Amino acid sequence: MKHIFMMKYTKKHHDFEQIIHDVMKDKDYEVVYRNSLRDSQKYIENCRDKARFYIVGGDGTIHGLIQKLVYTNHEVVILPLGTGNDFCRTLTPIKNPEILLKKSLTLPAKKIDAIQLNDTYYINAACFGLDSVIANHVHDTPHIPFVPESKSYIVSILQNTFQYQNHYVKIYTDERLLYRGEMILCTINNAQYYGGGFQIIPHADISDGYMDICVVDAIPKWKIPYMVERLVRHKLDGRKDVHYFRVKNVQIICKDSCNVDGEEMYNDHYHFTIIPQCLHIVDYNEKQA
Repeated sequence: MKHIFMMKYTKKHHDFEQIIHDVMKDKDYEVVYRNSLRDSQKYIENCRDKARFYIVGGDGTIHGLIQKLVYTNHEVVILPLGTGNDFCRTLTPIKNPEILLKKSLTLPAKKIDAIQLNDTYYINAACFGLDSVIANHVHDTPHIPFVPESKSYIVSILQNTFQYQNHYVKIYTDERLLYRGEMILCTINNAQYYGGGFQIIPHADISDGYMDICVVDAIPKWKIPYMVERLVRHKLDGRKDVHYFRVKNVQIICKDSCNVDGEEMYNDHYHFTIIPQCLHIVDYNEKQA
């Protein structure tokens, strides 16, 4: 089976390329650079033989490439080289892509779920409310000396929290109303993390055939930092203004945008469906083959 590394024309990727050559020197591999997401997707579409694709990047890159990897026999390895790398946090606490590359060569791929949202797929998180506003503007934050890129999400939180106007959602499953009202946070997850490292749904499982939803009621703005502190300390569960749901499909009506694994989406009506066991991925938490 061929090993194919999907790369971007950035300094981080070019620097990592030498590590690939050193680690993979005895393997059948290829390093692929493409000018656009569409070019990368076309490359995957044209790959007829089963291959192991290495997605080098963050959640946005993963989101773009899995569109052509679901429902195929190809295997996927995530090598974190993005800003947040939230999906990879569910797979492993290790952040070093070189260590993970070496480890991946000893591991099999396993089948995991994806979530279909309207006509697209995602494997980590989609969010509405303040979360969506923060995520949509995370790359608009100015560079602050001595603040690493990985902390840009924190900067976006501080910038957008007190400008936020509450969003209104209706949430249905099988035509049964789950939630209706103003909220500050609504996230529909396949995996556990979002927002640059917040473990919003610790019990989420990427292969259990369900999606997990967390909704936080609208609260006064002065309480938002307190709620963030509760989130960091894994203390949201049990609060009256925090609601968890576990479903196979859900419809959300919201006039505001949704952020899907780092990508902004606008619709009036959002239809989510769990797609079980549709993607082969290397889980670093699995035992060695």
